[in-house]
Amino acid sequence: MSDTSSSFNKNAHSLQSWWEDAQLALVFLTRIPWTIKGELPANALNRAVRAFPAVGLLVGALGACVFGLAQGVGLPALACGLFAVLSCVLLTGALHEDGLADVADGFGGGRDKARKLEIMRDSRVGSYGVLAMVIAVGLRVSLLGGFEDWTLAAGALVGVSAFSRIAPVLMLYTMEPARTDGLAAKMERPDQTIVWQGVALAVGVLWVCVPFSALLMTLIVSGAALYAFRKLAQSQIGGHTGDVCGASQQIIEIVALAALAAQL
Repeated sequence: MSDTSSSFNKNAHSLQSWWEDAQLALVFLTRIPWTIKGELPANALNRAVRAFPAVGLLVGALGACVFGLAQGVGLPALACGLFAVLSCVLLTGALHEDGLADVADGFGGGRDKARKLEIMRDSRVGSYGVLAMVIAVGLRVSLLGGFEDWTLAAGALVGVSAFSRIAPVLMLYTMEPARTDGLAAKMERPDQTIVWQGVALAVGVLWVCVPFSALLMTLIVSGAALYAFRKLAQSQIGGHTGDVCGASQQIIEIVALAALAAQL
């Protein structure tokens, strides 16, 4: 990628700018050792958030391939789901799962805002965090294993993986930072156009991957869940953090999978 900073400022709607954003989002959200050449401006991630669903599409595609291979060799449905979820977790380095665990520990164990934020910053995982991760993984595995047709499960995994990656972007856009330091606090609020581009990409991928008959209810249920979690985060710590953003992805992935599993 050449002359990144100039194209970042002048050609935000060009294919080159989308490619740049996709690369930065890939590096930020996964463990793939991709090297970005050129100098990035300080606000690069604020625009790259629109490409988060594209990275989710890649993560979900890997999980779907693993799910299909496991199904092909005759493994039980729950084992297929477990291998699929495991592959996604390995690709992302459990980035969002870690956020969910920290939020569970902070919200569950802190008496006030300061203590909650302190617990969330602690690298150690407590009882609430362990339970949250076990439940989150267990729900995703069981939901994937519950689809009658494995192709529906694979499609749902791809679509939901992309769709759920817009949740952190919406949290950044609709909330103020809960603390004055940290990556989430240093990021500026994403531009409205950038957010809507990301939303369109997320919903578009979900639309392609799942039956249209199940789309509307999935969007409604997921929107309600994200709104409820946003209200919870606001009441608990007064805003967003990186952990809150990561947890929002996990919540929407689980809720969207559940909505699809109930309809298909």
